[in-house]
Amino acid sequence: MTAPEQTRTPGGAPPPGLRWAIKASFVSYVRRTPGGTGSVSDGAVPVGGDEVLFPLDDRAPAAVDLPSGTTRAWAFRGDVRFSGHGGMMSVRIAHPWITLGDAGATLWVADPHDPHDPHDPHDTAGAPRVPLVTLDLAHRPSPDAAADGVALWTAGDVRLTAAGAELFGGVYAPGERFEPVVVIVPVGTGAVTPT
Repeated sequence: MTAPEQTRTPGGAPPPGLRWAIKASFVSYVRRTPGGTGSVSDGAVPVGGDEVLFPLDDRAPAAVDLPSGTTRAWAFRGDVRFSGHGGMMSVRIAHPWITLGDAGATLWVADPHDPHDPHDPHDTAGAPRVPLVTLDLAHRPSPDAAADGVALWTAGDVRLTAAGAELFGGVYAPGERFEPVVVIVPVGTGAVTPT
């Protein structure tokens, strides 16, 4: 995957967004596959190692588009694609959302079969989304983060959903572990007002 790398803002704080290496063994497999490619676009950037930064989207998901019981939600920009085997393998992870609520936390991505414009990250009103992974997302109080005006959330137990398994072509079973997630967002963002 190639794109300009961004790890700090001009003020020195990490840029707000979702940092995720997705699935290290899968990325390694794509690299070894003849003709295998990976790309990032629409704002996503590599940030060291195999991590990708999906920048925070200023427009939070609308409450009507969220699962019942959601108490926090964040939207992120960016499009990551993997392909190989002459096009027989194609995986797209784009414009993720993270929701947190009564049922735990879930990372959702744009449905790759979505009829909305796949090149317009803002054409998402009513667009279908796929629950890709569940995560044990928790706020990690940090004086340094608070001094920078951001909140740090992390998840170490990240598990593929049944819908996510389909997105990966059945290569992984539901419950497969994926890489840890780090979310950096401005303090006080993400709260959902019940409709």
